[in-house]
Amino acid sequence: MKKLVTLSLLSLIVLASCSNKESVSSSTVPSFNPNASLVDQNIDDNYRNYYEIFVSSFADSNGDGTGDLNGIDAKLSYLRDLGYTGIWLTPIFTSSSYHKYNCDNYFAIDSSFGTMEDLKNLVKDAHSLGIKVILDGVFNHSGVSNDWFTKALLAKQKEIAGTTMSDEEKNYASLYVFYDTVKEASASGMTYYQAGANDFYYEANFSSSMPEFNFDSEFTYTKIKSIIDYYMSSEIGIDGFRLDAVKYYYYGNTTKNVAALSRIEKMVKDNDADGYAVGECWDSDSIISSYYQSDLDSYFYFPASTSAGFLFGSMGGFDGSEKICYLENQKNMITAANGHIPAPFLDNHDMARMTKGNNIMMTKFQLGLLSMLTGTTYNYYGDEIGMSSSNAPGGDNNDSNFRTHYYWDDDTHASECYDPQYSVAQEEFYPASAAQLKDPDSILNYVKTANLIRNSLPSIARGYVEENDTTDQTINNDTSNPLLVVNKEYNNSSIKILINFSLTVTTTYTSSLTPKAILPLSSSSPITYQDGVITLPPYAIAVLA
Repeated sequence: MKKLVTLSLLSLIVLASCSNKESVSSSTVPSFNPNASLVDQNIDDNYRNYYEIFVSSFADSNGDGTGDLNGIDAKLSYLRDLGYTGIWLTPIFTSSSYHKYNCDNYFAIDSSFGTMEDLKNLVKDAHSLGIKVILDGVFNHSGVSNDWFTKALLAKQKEIAGTTMSDEEKNYASLYVFYDTVKEASASGMTYYQAGANDFYYEANFSSSMPEFNFDSEFTYTKIKSIIDYYMSSEIGIDGFRLDAVKYYYYGNTTKNVAALSRIEKMVKDNDADGYAVGECWDSDSIISSYYQSDLDSYFYFPASTSAGFLFGSMGGFDGSEKICYLENQKNMITAANGHIPAPFLDNHDMARMTKGNNIMMTKFQLGLLSMLTGTTYNYYGDEIGMSSSNAPGGDNNDSNFRTHYYWDDDTHASECYDPQYSVAQEEFYPASAAQLKDPDSILNYVKTANLIRNSLPSIARGYVEENDTTDQTINNDTSNPLLVVNKEYNNSSIKILINFSLTVTTTYTSSLTPKAILPLSSSSPITYQDGVITLPPYAIAVLA
């Protein structure tokens, strides 16, 4: 497993100064663009820029109104050009639901998405572009129509009746969490349902269509291993899994969940020493830290996401008082990962989209803040063009509005996904992708630049946050000053990330280091550099080395 490596502190002697709330004119200072020298390195490890795709809503290749694998395949070059080096596909296996999280056959691609050959072609084409592919591993439960559950019900009937059972039947009787009586089910504290006309019950914490696997059964691990082995085989060659709802293997029991995840992690690594797994543990920093005892590569860092996350500020805008929150939470995230790979993100298919209303500046800045974090970042499809769930019918309280069709504005037939009444009003604020590509100040081109910077300077994703020198600490501790200085070290080299947390104030920083990359909000507010002084307009970011 590739992990972050602790490095010795490199002493830096830097003379720095900054203005507090004094506006600095850039009209007399020539603009510059160090980004012209950046080279996308795309190092072959698991520190990547992942792009989550809700498959049915992304790109439709055959005009049936539903996104599919061939549609994604056709857009791989587009994604790589934007700087994404990994894709996570939401469930693609046979399922009766639109979201596919109740799997009826783990070894068949849902016909609405294509075929197994389509998946093989997608993975092959992705790898040719340096893009890794991970699948959604929904291993906590299956679908109620899965043949495994059908066999389990029949076997459980025999077990309760005291009928002689074969070894296979005994295995299937143990595959799911069953309760012999309603009293036993009620005492469990879990959500349960009667198993059809039978006098026994099954656990299903998400819905009656999603029966929970029994992780006290060795047969369960055999089944999970068969899925992992199949898709990570050389014939298909996926690079790993996003593990769904890992707290529900043994709901509420961290110790047992960690033990189960350790076994699954080994299954991934047995297939590929560089295979990657990221777990969904929707919980606090301390709980996520506990889960890293499983040795899983990554866990999504939920304290960075949602409206309460440290990447969201006050939602009305950031200010100097919130810069320390960003710095300290990044440190906490790295500490929680305990030598593994942090996985920060802004939103996903289960939560309201990050973009609110028509606040383009805030949207850009949040995406920029994400791109400067250590670890493997995750972007949700459409965030890079400013798609917003708040502009749709039902707003941010409707799951379907988090998963609406992507705005291509080309000859791609866009799926309307779950809610055909999705409003196109958002295009008043955020044009579709083709139009944004032509606009140098669009959200899309901002994200493209952010990803280029991240891919070109390995210390951003892989570096540890080091203690600042006295001058930088003074700047960071001054909450009236919007400038934040983040020092990172990786492979015996250091960088400084400068972030202006103000929407209105321009600030400066003086250093003997050279600007290697800049991320301004727009061309109308350029970052300038002259005589060792770098001037950062509102919400601007620069990297020095």
